[in-house]
Order: sequence, then C-alpha cells, then structure tokens
Amino acid sequence: MEKYKTYLPFLIAKIHKNIKRSKISKLFSWEPLSPLESGCTAIIGMCSRMPYVLGANLYCLEKNQWDDLKEVLITVDAEKGALPSGFEDEIIQKFPQLKITFFYYNRQQAEFTAKVNDPYIYSWLSWGTCMNHVRTKTVLIQDYDALVLSGKALEKRYHAFIESGAKIQGITWCKISGFEAEDHLATTFEAFMDVNWIRAFPPVMGYNRVGLLKGRKVDYDTYLDIQANHTPENQRTIIPMTEEELVHPSQMITQYMRFRNSPGKVLPCFAVTMIPFFHFLSGQENAITNATQALQQGNPEQVDLLSDGVIMNFYQLNTKAVDFMLKLMIQALIGLGMKPFKELIDYGTALYKACKTPAEQIWVGDFTDVQREWIEAVKAL
Repeated sequence: MEKYKTYLPFLIAKIHKNIKRSKISKLFSWEPLSPLESGCTAIIGMCSRMPYVLGANLYCLEKNQWDDLKEVLITVDAEKGALPSGFEDEIIQKFPQLKITFFYYNRQQAEFTAKVNDPYIYSWLSWGTCMNHVRTKTVLIQDYDALVLSGKALEKRYHAFIESGAKIQGITWCKISGFEAEDHLATTFEAFMDVNWIRAFPPVMGYNRVGLLKGRKVDYDTYLDIQANHTPENQRTIIPMTEEELVHPSQMITQYMRFRNSPGKVLPCFAVTMIPFFHFLSGQENAITNATQALQQGNPEQVDLLSDGVIMNFYQLNTKAVDFMLKLMIQALIGLGMKPFKELIDYGTALYKACKTPAEQIWVGDFTDVQREWIEAVKAL
C-alpha cells in the first residue's frame, strides 16, 4: 500500500521534507578518517532526556561482546553538560570492556534539533557523528531502546555480514511507508553497515526523503534511499533475530517524549510501561517498585511513573498491550538468566488494574510455556 493515496499530500510532504533536507545539510558534514581497520564499532544515538535507559542497553551489549567488537561510540543529542553530573564517567567505569566514548552535539546542532524536534533528524545526526569518529570498517547501529539477549547472535550475524560482502545487513525488510518486503530494503534496527559505503554519499542522502519506488509513492526512512536507488540488491541482506535474541519495545522513546512535551495528555502509552524495567536493569533497584506505587496512587490518567515529574496518562492502555509489554520484560529476564522476583508481578498487576482488566484476565495473556513457568515461580515465592 502506498504511503500517500493521492498526489497532493505526496507533493506537500515532498516539499516539506526537501526543506528539512536543505536545512540539515548545513548542520553536518563528513570529516576525514584514517584508514579503517577490520572489526566492528557499535554506535548509539542517546536520548539525553532518558539517560537511565543507557545502562540496560550496555548491560546486554556487554554480555554479547565478541572479539571483533572494538569499541562503543555514543552521541548524546544535546550539548555537553546535558547529562547528570558524573553520569558519563560512571558509565565508562561500569563497562570498561566496551571501551566507550561519548560525543555531543555542538550548539548549532543542539538548538536546531531541539527546535525542530524530529526523531529522524536526531538519529541521522547522532549516527553520522559517531561515523565521523569510527576506526573500523563496520558499524553496528545499536538502537537505544534495544536489549540484545543471546550471547552469540550479534557475533554470528557479524561474521555472516563480512563473509557476504554486503553493504548492509538488517534483521527485517522494511514493510511500512509504502515499501514492501519484496523491495529488499533493510531497516536500521540492529543493522550492520559498511562505513566506507555509507560515507561515500553526502550525509543528507541518509536522511528521509519522499519519492517514488516502482511507481509507488513512498517515504524513504534513514538510509533507505541510498539502498533502493544506489546499492545493488545483492548487497542488501537481512538475518532475523528472534524474541529469544532481541527485545525491542518500539515507540518507547517517542511516547515518553510526547508525554514530556504534553504532560497528562491522552496519548499512546503502551511502550512507556517498559521504561521502569530499563531503569531497573541499569541499576536503579527501586525503579519497578516506585513505578508500581505511582500506579497505585489512584488516578491512572495522572501518573508520575518515573518519579521525574513527567505526568503520563494511561487512558489508552489496554489489556492486550499490557500482556505484550510484560512478555517482553519476562523474556528479557529469562534471556539474561535473572531469577524470578515478586516486584515485577506487582508491577504487572498494577498495570492491569490501571487499564481496568477484569480479574479473570490478569496475567492470562499468550505467554509462552517458559514465560509461564517464570510467572508461576514468582507466585510460589
């Protein structure tokens, strides 16, 4: 199905996007690099307003480290000083094996991105900044809100990517915004990319563009235009990752930022329920308990879930969404080998009650047998 059904909205979107492309082309340019060495660098675009998500991401990445993963580069979407005092040093000391380096936006970049508030510009600029400092031929786009669970999945995918000679290897083909799986365009989620390939094009070509593909009106997401129109199909590959290998709650950052900008407004809210879990994995031991207490205080349409003053409205939350998010949390705990603990059950129950789930449907969901064993083990404590 086409992204734009008629020509007028297609033309308006195209003009709007081209204006943005013109503006951001002045924000960033490629800098010369020394000859690249073999190996891989994980690059992360960090949301400065959600700093305590990072630790969970790195905790899982460290468990998946392999010999060819040389370092981790993180670009913060703000000027230096935006993170809590001492945060950067704490992360570097906590994960020494990952060899982490932080980078920041300059003032012009920070002011422009804050004003425009386009998540696609944030990711494009952050990844590009990282790729101005890489020393390896390959990068892994490590999504900020992803938890890699399998200890070998990334290593196996990396070796397959190198052996294939491809320019990009994603985990799924793009099937939104007018694209079809048959187009063979890899999404950026947990994607491996050839650095020299992507840097051979002007940076702005990596940003979104509205155009045509095989007669269809489409909206090219990050790096899709380069893939579709400038890269042979046999150099675009995917190797899927299963739910046992990867937990990735889409929309978590976007939904949080919407509540931050519009506190208490009725908005999509299913993914933000995962944030206390990320904070818990990052080392904030009371994050889940605090979130449970916030939900239990009464009004589900006025919840300070993270104790950060951002008021969330759970009016749109429903039982199916709670089931799904709890599945992700439990699968992550199983994948990380963490023992059952009651606090998560209490949190889940509070979420069910917040969306008025009937008692007979609480903790029923389509959990797998292994996930049910985890749940029952907690209830037996």
